[in-house]
Formats: sequence, structure tokens, C-alpha cells
Amino acid sequence: MQRKGNSFYLNGLLCGIKQLNPQGGWLPHSPTEGWQIDTPPIHECNKIYLQDDVTFRNNKILELEKYIKHYGDDVKKITFYTWHKGLIDLYPTLNLKWYPLFLKDHLLNALKYKDLLEKELHFENKTNKFLCLNARIRPHRDVIFRHVKDNKNCVSSYTYRGFKSPLADDWEINDYMSWNNGNPDLLVNTKNLLVASPMYNQTSFSLVTETRNTLPFDFVTEKTTQCFLALHPALFVSNRYHVATLREWGFDVFDDIFDHSYDEVDNEHRIGTLLKDNQKIIENGFNLDDSIKKRLYANRHYYFTKFIEILKVEQ
Repeated sequence: MQRKGNSFYLNGLLCGIKQLNPQGGWLPHSPTEGWQIDTPPIHECNKIYLQDDVTFRNNKILELEKYIKHYGDDVKKITFYTWHKGLIDLYPTLNLKWYPLFLKDHLLNALKYKDLLEKELHFENKTNKFLCLNARIRPHRDVIFRHVKDNKNCVSSYTYRGFKSPLADDWEINDYMSWNNGNPDLLVNTKNLLVASPMYNQTSFSLVTETRNTLPFDFVTEKTTQCFLALHPALFVSNRYHVATLREWGFDVFDDIFDHSYDEVDNEHRIGTLLKDNQKIIENGFNLDDSIKKRLYANRHYYFTKFIEILKVEQ
């Protein structure tokens, strides 16, 4: 990230969401008002990157509403870049462009450390157990963790609720927060995956609790794509059509193992449907045979070699 005056830029694009304080530290986020936004004169900058988690409230993106209010009709002269492909359905009159820089950066970092990742993530110590790792507090994670915390077939954690994983040298919160300060080459999420690799290696699949689960548009993070690196099929607690997006991108989502029909269910009932329809596998696991291992290797190979074509980011 590059600073120019009181503004910040990524890949030459102005970061429209004001998170970093030019004086140091972070600016606050309001759940009811959203992030502050950067509003340069249009003749100086008409390309704005919504570089992080936008605020969705009352069926509106609060940051985009601020831009509409600030620029009026001139807002149509701005191109907004976002990692949420489905935002165009909410704001069809704005110039919105899918720009999955976050996913691309994580892919490129994984490619840089490909040999290490392939060495550390393997099938050698597998059991029938599954993995459910949770960090920051979210309502849907509360629901899932209550369901799995006493399941003897689950290896779990909920760091910000004070529930640590069984891994002796697993990261504390401060480890995660401070990593990038002195390690610019290895992304914090890539490093965290390597730290957690013993837990991935001893479990056969993941129950992934993504960052958001009630948005009317896509929100795919490293929590999902790391399953491809870790050779894990997965169930996903996420937004509607999350699994459909992964299929569209070309990944094997193991429909013969999981019942992913929850992916089409409304927000109110989606988690309950996932848990009910997949109760047997959550309680007992499944047989990770050679044919499934072959498909998991294929998913990882596809991630390393073909996914970049999906993530082509052009300004």
C-alpha cells in the first residue's frame, strides 16, 4: 500500500474506504454509518477501490450511498472496483468492476511458497475428524461453535471467544495481528495456514465459517481457498450461492460426499439445513479413499495453475 498525502493506494487505485489513519493506527468503523470514505475531485481521480469489507445495512451498501450523496449525478463518472462480483445487482446504474485483488494476492503468495505448502499439507496423519476454526466473533460462528464444540469428531477453536485449538503452538491473537509488521513477503494468512497445518493434516474435511453469511452477494476469502491448498473438501457457512460460485470457478465441491442443497436456502434456514442434511458426516466423518485424494490433489493443482485465469484483474 502506498501513501500519497492523506490517501492510500493499492495497485495504483485509490482506497476509497478510509481505514488507515494517516497519523498512525486505524480509523473507527461504525456498524450503523459504515466506514469513512475518501472523496477526491473527480478530475483528479475517477477510479476508486472499495478495498475491504463494505457495510451492508437495510439492503444498501453504506459506503456507496455516501459516494452517491457526495458526488450526485457525477458519481456515474467514477469506476468503483470491488471484490464482490454481485454488487452490480444492487447498484446497476453505477460503474462497478469486479476486482478480486485480495484473492489474487493470496494466490500469488501461495505460488511463491508452493513447495513449502505442498510439503507441509498432506494426507499422512488423517483421521475421520473434521476441522472448524473460528477467529473473530460473528453471530453465525456462535451458532456453529455451540453445535460443534462438544463433538468428539471435531477439532475446533474460537479464538476471540477464548477457546483455543488443541495445537500447542497455535497462534495467539497478537501473533496474527503483528505478523505483517516484520514479514512483508509471507502473507499473514499463508503463514497462519502453515502454523495450523498439523490440524489440517489430522482431519479429513472442514466446516468453514466464512466472514459473512447473510449478504445478497458473493464474499469469498482465504478461509475458503485455503481448503484447496490444505487438501480439504468442505461445508461452507457463508452467503447464499457460495458453493455455486466455487463450482462456476471450476472447483470440485464434492457433491457426492456433502449435501450442498443448503447453498440455495434463505438466510434464516441455511445453517439449520446444512447441519441437518449433513448430520451423519458431521458426526462420523467419511472414508477418505484414494479416489477422493486424487480429486483433492486435482483441486490444489487447479488452484495453482488455472485459478489465475478466473482472477484476471484489469483496470
